[in-house]
Amino acid sequence: MTVTRLPVTAVLLDIDDTLVDTTAAMIGAGAVAMADVWPQQTPEWHQRAAIRFRSDPGGFFRRYTAGELDFMTMRAHRLAEVGAAHGLPVPADAIEAFEAAFRPAFVARQRRYDDVLPFLQACDDAGIAVGALTNSSEAATLPKLEVTGLRERLDGVVSRDTLGFGKPDPRVFRFACERLGSCPSQTAYVGDEWDADVIGARGAQLRPVWLRRDGRAGTGDAGDVPLITSLDQLRPGAGVLEVLDLGAAPLTG
Repeated sequence: MTVTRLPVTAVLLDIDDTLVDTTAAMIGAGAVAMADVWPQQTPEWHQRAAIRFRSDPGGFFRRYTAGELDFMTMRAHRLAEVGAAHGLPVPADAIEAFEAAFRPAFVARQRRYDDVLPFLQACDDAGIAVGALTNSSEAATLPKLEVTGLRERLDGVVSRDTLGFGKPDPRVFRFACERLGSCPSQTAYVGDEWDADVIGARGAQLRPVWLRRDGRAGTGDAGDVPLITSLDQLRPGAGVLEVLDLGAAPLTG
């Protein structure tokens, strides 16, 4: 582990699986919603179907973030893909039933990671502005932030809906910096996805930090990008963010 010092005046954070455990919430809520769409299937099947919906093998969420699909069309395609993969007909009102069951179950399962509030407080103490940039919709994002007590702790939130497209397009990173009143080169970006977060932030001249909460570096090599497994490894100071950088060293987990 080495210490990397990033000269910054602001930090932008991803939300899903960075601030809140979205994967667990989506799978739990997805299983509830799958039971409404295909009640004849077993609870074990509902769980597997929810995992498939989350993993999105058809790549429909990427098309949504690129501005090619609206939110409900994207979700309907993902649900139809689950049905097709299992040879099941999709009821005519499937997406409406799915969303009606999913949304309250999803909000009820929101969990903020334990390291988030201490990091936000440290940034506040150091005079570093903090905002969020997410590829999720505004309608899905704001309830997460409300129920986890994060909405008032962030200086600004930019979602996919703000400009009609999302990460890794460099324009959305630069727009989020404008919202914070920061220069991209003096703004750190912390996120868990290599393509959307690391490559996107670097392409917009921000300073990316790769967060891998599962302890796995994944298929990409961190290279010169600081690599962490917890926000506890970030130490905000006056005009600087110190990163306890795991670098490209092999991780366990």
